[in-house]
Parts: sequence; structure tokens; C-alpha cells
Amino acid sequence: MKANDILTENTNLHLTHLEDLALFQGKSGAIKAINFLKNLSQLAKSSSAKKFNVTIKWDGSPALFCGIDPSDNKFFVGTKAVFNKGAKLNKSLDDINNNHPDTIQKGENQDKSGLRKKLSVAFTELSKLGIQGVLQGDLLFTRSDLKSISYKGEPYIAFKPNTLTYAVPSNSNIAKELQQAELGIVFHTSYSGNSLEEMSASFNVDLSKLNKVSSVWYDDAYIKDFTGIVNLTTGEYQAVQKAIQDAESYIGKSGNIFDWLESTELGKNFKQKVHANHNNMVRAGTITQDPSAFFNNFAKDYEGRIEKEISNLKTGRDGPAGQRKLLALEQWNKTYFANKSNIEAWYSAWLKLTSIKNTLYQKLKNIKAIDAFELQGDEYVVSDQEGFVAVDHVGNAVKIIDRLDFSKKNFAKESVQYSFINDITESRAFRSRQELGKFSAPDIGNLVYGYILSLILMHNEYKYQRMAQDYSSRTLSYNNFDFFRSNGTDLYLLLHSIFGKGSIIQFSNDSSSDKYVERLQSNVLSIKSLLNLIKQDSLPNLGSILMRMERELKISDSVLKKSRRMISDYSRLKQKERYTLLINLEQYIRKNVPKSELYSVLQRMNKERQLTNRVTAQPSLPKNIAVGAK
Repeated sequence: MKANDILTENTNLHLTHLEDLALFQGKSGAIKAINFLKNLSQLAKSSSAKKFNVTIKWDGSPALFCGIDPSDNKFFVGTKAVFNKGAKLNKSLDDINNNHPDTIQKGENQDKSGLRKKLSVAFTELSKLGIQGVLQGDLLFTRSDLKSISYKGEPYIAFKPNTLTYAVPSNSNIAKELQQAELGIVFHTSYSGNSLEEMSASFNVDLSKLNKVSSVWYDDAYIKDFTGIVNLTTGEYQAVQKAIQDAESYIGKSGNIFDWLESTELGKNFKQKVHANHNNMVRAGTITQDPSAFFNNFAKDYEGRIEKEISNLKTGRDGPAGQRKLLALEQWNKTYFANKSNIEAWYSAWLKLTSIKNTLYQKLKNIKAIDAFELQGDEYVVSDQEGFVAVDHVGNAVKIIDRLDFSKKNFAKESVQYSFINDITESRAFRSRQELGKFSAPDIGNLVYGYILSLILMHNEYKYQRMAQDYSSRTLSYNNFDFFRSNGTDLYLLLHSIFGKGSIIQFSNDSSSDKYVERLQSNVLSIKSLLNLIKQDSLPNLGSILMRMERELKISDSVLKKSRRMISDYSRLKQKERYTLLINLEQYIRKNVPKSELYSVLQRMNKERQLTNRVTAQPSLPKNIAVGAK
């Protein structure tokens, strides 16, 4: 397997979920998934991994590549794209500074100083190991990342490279090793070849020849011993074998669906859309268990996507582009519904593969190299590992993880859970210009102010701060408000209607609205500046800024004026006053924009009724383990 193959998004070669082999690799992938499950079930029964290796999937960051460039025999470190032709490799500390400068994205400065510092430590320390070829690993910590925590009254040495916190008892030998090290890393992939561009990748990692130095804590990801940790009872093993037989039966009933997926454009398009659909189910925290419901829902969703594409065409449905899309949709529907039984059988197989994998994962998760924790509120609680990777004797590898848990965390990393807000990036309140036109321009100005005050309230509550930042960022993501964008936030569309140069909104009171809009045009920078402030981690005193905005927008609503006075002095408000402020804004939004995407958030804040400035426990997703097709 070429190095670039395993690192690209070519899904046939990219490390993927076991059950998705049946989606991306056709019938051979489905059979491969079956073989993995048979071997895993045998391992779980006998605690013997003779036919393949299982590695722990560490939650490290960033991914590091290090080793020798065959072209000049110099040591290098890098984070990605190291195997591309002409790649910028870090072969000195100066290279790190030159290759990883701060950047500007969407008008924002992206500080890369933390990455440069870690790469510098990695370059200095990993060069001592005497690596031959190239190794890839997950960086776990540098010395400054280590900290002391308490768990059940006992002291631990901990580090948090990504989502999980790893920790070991302070009085253990491994804690002493960690504290002596400048860097910790787990290697999981090796590369060899005569040039970086032509190197081949292997999950067979042998670290036995590396130099032992106290300043680097390193290990491979292999699980060395399953004895007494992973064990299926006889009954469980028989149930798994029966489920595997069911999966094989469904695969047999799928007919030529695998050929269709692999050999036709419609099939390939179907694969990508199904993959996106699966990710959406994971985000929602549930997986559809009824193959017939999946079939019908997917058809409806696909048609909706095409209709949305058509609605965005300048020439509309009757134009040439619209007609082509409608013709293609008709052809897709004919092919899709002609394959109904095959597709339902395929989805049944996918469900069954998922169910068996999850059953075996529940056994594997007892394996831990180092204890993993999550911070809930101000307490650490034990967490499962991120997952595992199974590698067969010819080098094929698949991920074995709890998809509804860790994949969801990756979709919403370090943020409040968004499951109670549907598509916060897409306006829920205004699907058309006509819906905005029901208001007068001064009314829109009041709504803008209400949204701004709501975002500031959210920002002042730690649990909702990241959401407020993200919402402001997405509202500003187009750099202007000139065009009507149905995928913009509510606030973006409100701002478009009164500030957008390309706005053609017809307001309910044309004469007064025209004067209001004309006067506002010069004040768009004030709105942008305030939204940029909300994007930051800490807010300055906004009293004078909000007063100026209140004058610019000619705010007339007494509830909003009262809310501005309270929110300007938020840190001094008593809990009861904060709750009053929340109620006022929630009722204002509900009265004027009941379909607002922020209303759900304010409702949730209201139900919690206890707003504090400390970290609070996050609501967890249900651990919905797919039970397979009936």
C-alpha cells in the first residue's frame, strides 16, 4: 500500500469503519468485514490473536511523521503531506518557523505558535531515536502539557492531547517516566522505500531497534495480552456466530447491488450520499433500524437535495440546467426504486455488521494501556478508549469504535452538544425573501439587536460560550451580507435584508423601510466588529458599544432596551436577575421569530434554570447500539 494512498481520502484505502467496507469496497468489502468479525469473535472467545493484530486507537494530536528522507539522508518531522512531491519537510528548527507561519483565514489570524513549539520539541527529541525509514504516530504530550489531577482523592499525572484525558497514578513507575520525558508519542504506522513519494505503508511497526532515551516516552499501539480481559461466554459466542450467518444471508440477498455501487455513476453517487446520511445519523445520536424506513427516508432526502440545488439556479426549474437536473433525478428514481429489495437487503447487512461489531467492541473496551478520563463538570470520570484498529495478515485494517460516542465527539469536539439544534448553520426562520418581507426594516433592526443580545448572554455562560462563538463565526463567514443565502444563519439573513447591497427584500412598509435602510448602510462595520468580539474567548465591557448600536438601529422595543442595560452589567447580576434576563430574551424571540434557531438554545437554558460561570456536566448521547435488522 502506497503511503499517499493510506493518507488520502480515497475511501477504498483509507482506514474506515468495519461496517462501511460493505459500502465502499463492494461485495469483496462485505466479505472482508465478515472475515474480520469471525477473527474478532474468535479472539474474544479464546484471548488469542494469531490471525491478526489489534491496536489501540489513541486519541492523540497532531499526527506526526518522522524519519529519514532517502534523498539526502536527513532527519525530518512533519504533520501531513510529507509524501507529496516537493513537500516542505522540517529538517531544521528554521524550517519549522518558515513552513508553519501564522495564517489568515476568512479575515481571522490563525496562531500557529503552539504547533511550532510542539514540532520543535519533536524535531529535537525524536532525532535521538535513530529511526530508519519513516514512522507515523500520534503526539500525546510535550512536557508543558503534563499536569496533576485528582481522581477519587488520589493524585494522578495527566495529559489531554485531544478529546480524552489520559492519566496514571502519580506514584507509579510510568508516571516517573512521563515526568522525565520532553515528549510522548505512540507510533502506529511505518513507511519504507527509496523515495518519500514511492514509500509503502505498513501497520507492522517494530520499535525494538530504536534508541532508548529518557527524554522521549514512546510505544507502539499493539495490544500485547488479551488474557482474562476479553472473553465471550459460550452463549455470547454462539449468538455472534448466528448474527454473522444472518449478515452473510443479507449479503447474498443483495443481488447485483454491489456491482451497481461500483460500476455506475448513480451507484457511486449513492455511496457518497449514504455515507453523509450515516454521519448525520451519528450526529443525531441514533441509527435507523428499519431498512424500509431507511430506503424511503433516503429517497426523500435525496430528492430534497436536488430540489434545493434547482431552487438555487438562476434560470430555475424551466431553464436548461434545471431540466437536466430534473431528468437526472427521474433516472435516479427509476434505478433506485427498481433496486428497492436489493438496497434494503444491503442496509440490513450493514445494520447486522454494525451490531456484531458493537457487541465485540463492548468486550474489547476493557483493554486499556493507560486509563482514559473525561472531564464532566469539575470532576473526572472514567472513559472508554477511543477505539481499536484490527489489522489482518495481509495488511488490511479497519476501525473498531463506538461510532455513536467517539465519532459524535469528533463532529462536535470541545463544544456544547448541538443535537438539540437542527442544522444551526442553516436558517430555520426565513426560508424565502417573502418571509423576511413580512417585517418592516425597523422591525428587522429590532430582531438583529435581539439576536445580538441573545448571543452575548450565551457567551457569558461557559457551557454555551462556544456555541455563541461558532454562530457568530458562521454569520460572518461570507465576509459580507450582500446575497440571500438559504444556508446562512437567521442573523445573516436578517443582516442581509437591511445591509446587503444585493438585497431585493420588499418590506411591509416600503417608504419608512427605505429611509431606514438607506441610513443604516454606513453602520455595517459596527455590526461586524461586535460579532468579531463575540467570536473571542473573553468579552470586553460592551455597554457603550451596545448603546451606540441601539442608537444606530433605532431600537424602540422596551424589552430589548431593558435587556441591554442588564447584560451590560452581567457579571454583577444576581442569579434571579440573570434568569429574568434570560426569560425576557426567550419570550421576545418566541413572540417575534418562533422558528428561530436560537429559540431552542434559550429554551434549554431556561429549563436548566441555574446559570453559572463554571463548567457544568454536558448532556450525554444515548449509547444506541444498533441491534441489526429484524
